[in-house]
Amino acid sequence: MLVSQVPALKEYWYVVAYSSQVTNKPTRVRLLGDDYVIWRGRKGIVGAALDECPHRGSRLSQGWVENGDIVCPYHGWSFDPTGACTRIPQNDDDKPIPPRARALSVLVEEKYGLVWVCPGMPRANIPVLPEAEDPAFTVIHEILEVWNASAPRIIDNALDVSHVAWTHKNSIGDSSAPKMHNMTVERDGHHLKSRVSYRSKVTEALRRNTGIQSEYTIRVTNSELVQPFVFRDLMEYETGMKHVLMKVATPIDDTHTLFCQFIARNDDPDEEKRASIAALDRVIQDEDRALLEHIRPEFPLEIQTEMHTRTDRMTVEYRKILAELASESSMVPPDRAWATPFLQAVRSEVAGTSGR
Repeated sequence: MLVSQVPALKEYWYVVAYSSQVTNKPTRVRLLGDDYVIWRGRKGIVGAALDECPHRGSRLSQGWVENGDIVCPYHGWSFDPTGACTRIPQNDDDKPIPPRARALSVLVEEKYGLVWVCPGMPRANIPVLPEAEDPAFTVIHEILEVWNASAPRIIDNALDVSHVAWTHKNSIGDSSAPKMHNMTVERDGHHLKSRVSYRSKVTEALRRNTGIQSEYTIRVTNSELVQPFVFRDLMEYETGMKHVLMKVATPIDDTHTLFCQFIARNDDPDEEKRASIAALDRVIQDEDRALLEHIRPEFPLEIQTEMHTRTDRMTVEYRKILAELASESSMVPPDRAWATPFLQAVRSEVAGTSGR
């Protein structure tokens, strides 16, 4: 599966920018293979539209904002944040603007200091992330950057706790204790929840950020698939400190993702500690990124395509959810169209077993 093959994915909200980045200068953003323009219009309201003028197809993002409306650089047509054309300079003053003279606007909202866009009719609201609205927690925006990896691979990685011992062995992982303990997985529709504990190495950076003085700590993670490309994880430490990780993987196209990560903490960190927390999280995410950018963008939907273990229950359910969304379209080819070597190996093994 590639994200471009699943129309249902257009019916969710995605982060495209920090609110502070959206000004009265048009900005081009890309989402699911299409280009959009965002800008801040009258009364500070953010507008978003397909980055194409309905007159002659020029890029609205090459234009400018005047009186809150975006102006096309080709013929000077102006559009308000709803997409309505407010001015056609070439028209006589007494001529009304044709109703069809509209930019193709899309839904856009601001929440948690971020700009969210939904290119289709939303089947869900912008995700509710409780700690980001709780005054007992401090929100720290850490990462908003393009990764050369597909969105499903990034979220699959986030749901896969068992990789921590190995991928992150140079930061927080403990490869001498790779076992997961007390794992539970719950599914409600397209919403997943998991709770699991494991041993984590307490490096100097983690000691500074958590106050834990021992060499190792038992960390409890409460992972949650909020929406297909939105992940939340509440990490509990023995000190009572809670570190809540939020990730949004905005699919730019099949092979690129705008990766957004922000956290919430209940230990009221000062500026120095916030910087230290963000620095360690950057190291951890760079370790993931280095691995994910070398994994093929196609995502398997058929359970038999890969091998699975007991600790893969969360990611197996994720495959089932994406398969259900993909089944709404006839565009998604079977896994065998791209995963032939894996499937051939499975068939050979099955054939060998049956022949014994």
